[in-house]
Amino acid sequence: MNSDGKTIADAWDYKGRSAEKSQTGGWISAAMILATEATERLTTLGIAVNLVTYLTGTMHLGNASSANIVTNFLGTSFMLCLLGGFVADTFLGRYLTIAIFATVQATGVTILTISTIFSSLHPRKCTAGSVTPCEPASSLQLMVLYIALYVTALGTGGLKSSVSGFGSDQFDDTEETEKKQMNEFFNWFFFFISIGSLAAVTVLVYIQDNLGREWGYGICACAIVFALLVFLSGTRHYRFKKLVGSPLTQIAVVFVAAWRKRHLELPSDSSLLFNVDDLPDQGQIKKKQRLPHSKQFGFLDKAAIKESETHAVTMVEKKWCLSTLTDVEEVKYVYKDKRLAEEGIQLEEDAVC
Repeated sequence: MNSDGKTIADAWDYKGRSAEKSQTGGWISAAMILATEATERLTTLGIAVNLVTYLTGTMHLGNASSANIVTNFLGTSFMLCLLGGFVADTFLGRYLTIAIFATVQATGVTILTISTIFSSLHPRKCTAGSVTPCEPASSLQLMVLYIALYVTALGTGGLKSSVSGFGSDQFDDTEETEKKQMNEFFNWFFFFISIGSLAAVTVLVYIQDNLGREWGYGICACAIVFALLVFLSGTRHYRFKKLVGSPLTQIAVVFVAAWRKRHLELPSDSSLLFNVDDLPDQGQIKKKQRLPHSKQFGFLDKAAIKESETHAVTMVEKKWCLSTLTDVEEVKYVYKDKRLAEEGIQLEEDAVC
């Protein structure tokens, strides 16, 4: 493929150079990422949708205990998306997060598959007409099961949180053509989620019930390993974006900086506060769009007080001491949305009463 020399302003290739449009991103990269999401859905639902019958029929657990294990597994998978998103946005980036957590998920499913193959890792089979009661799973067998499920949940949480974001990174939203392609990507993204889910609740359930759990879980393990290899094979073609930090971190930074300067007096003119215009030039990295100042929650504005004009630029590196007014306004919007939601819930409760 010939290079046309055009680069993306805020994206880099795998070598850290400015990403060339003709060499990186686009549908080839997005397709590899979509395959990862499809197998993630296939794997997670392939385990969860028929897990109760495995716990009751093979592990000889009660219905209540089995249902509780399944809900805990799914709940943990979704809750860990918060951790995965935080790690991706703050430390590792989306590419490394997907690669690492897909490996973690593959490890968990492999352990689960092994536990179905070796007879020592699950109770002996028994029939309804057996004289002796069915022996429930031992502590060791349950421990192996829990390790397999929660390692899988950890991988699912980290993987799920970054796939859609990394896919959108492959398109330049400043160009009209690629912006339309980005919208199409999200259509395909949800289509592949549906395809993976459909295959899990039909094909995989049939295989588990008729051929055995080891075949069903083994297919899940092979699928996620294959998807990981496909994902890694596209490394040279991906576009990588700078870490922007987690929104949770930004909220914490603003509150800490405001608390540190709680004894300082706010200037009467908001233009004297530190804002995105005061940030040093960072080359091709785009600055945030400046937001208008609001008077609500004025105590948060203290996070943008410049204690010294000469040190304002250097202090931005110490983010726990100084925030831009735009960052403060974004935190205000979050806080206002939260309060509006709480007021709406309260109004609904009052109406019911």
